[in-house]
Amino acid sequence: MNLNHLRAFHLVALHGSYTAAAAAAGVSQPTLSEHVRKLQLEHGTLLLHRSAGGMELTGQGTALLEATLRLFGAERDAERLLSPGSGRARGILRFGADAPIHAVPALRRLRESHPGIQVSLHSGNSASIRNAVADGSMDIGIVADPAAGPFLSVRQLTSQDLVAVVPQESSLARRKSIRIRELQDTALVIREQGSVTRSATQAALERWRVAPSQLTEAHSREAVEAAVLAGLGTGLLGEAEFSHDPRLSLVDFADGLEPMSEYVIHRVDREGEAVVAAALEALLG
Repeated sequence: MNLNHLRAFHLVALHGSYTAAAAAAGVSQPTLSEHVRKLQLEHGTLLLHRSAGGMELTGQGTALLEATLRLFGAERDAERLLSPGSGRARGILRFGADAPIHAVPALRRLRESHPGIQVSLHSGNSASIRNAVADGSMDIGIVADPAAGPFLSVRQLTSQDLVAVVPQESSLARRKSIRIRELQDTALVIREQGSVTRSATQAALERWRVAPSQLTEAHSREAVEAAVLAGLGTGLLGEAEFSHDPRLSLVDFADGLEPMSEYVIHRVDREGEAVVAAALEALLG
């Protein structure tokens, strides 16, 4: 069996298209396509077929991918075992977080134990970070959505509550907690569609049948807080997202809302890579 042909199949299966796989591998798309064609021809079986969403695995292709995940994972383990050095990883870690504050303690530990790792930190909502990890443009993500993809590992990291954010001069700022029904017929500032904070907000409003008078959508924690300071309404955020701006106050809900958990995600085929393994150890211990 030709390992180059097998590796080409592995890349296309993981990335979902010849274009994305070729970009990730640094080779031409026709080269990958020819390798996969020869693999299928040699063994007389169809492993991938084209669909509207890209390349999809057949049943035989799915079984083969499980084998190549083990094969190339073992290859990376061997490279890591035989690489020179003191066990400290080196390289670039592309790290995404829907609330970067969750990443800071782990990145501090990572810097102390592996100073040769350079970190590129990106923020976004859970959906965008999940997509970036899945397509390989990010190595690890912290998201609030536990939905697992076919080749994604998902492990819980933290848990946080939905809270209200109000100006210091607001009458609500003098209270330790409020009922969510007190937001009936008031103006609210909420996160954008695709954000798990938005999903938690909508679930809470629907459960207690709260209808706000106005809604302002903001695409980041900073934008929510800026809108609250501008007088556009009460902001709703995850507790860990609150910046502790002295002009704002955080107010808890007394209703026992469902907490929002944060999860670490990465592709299962990359767990053995030295940089990814070091980051996972810093995050999860």
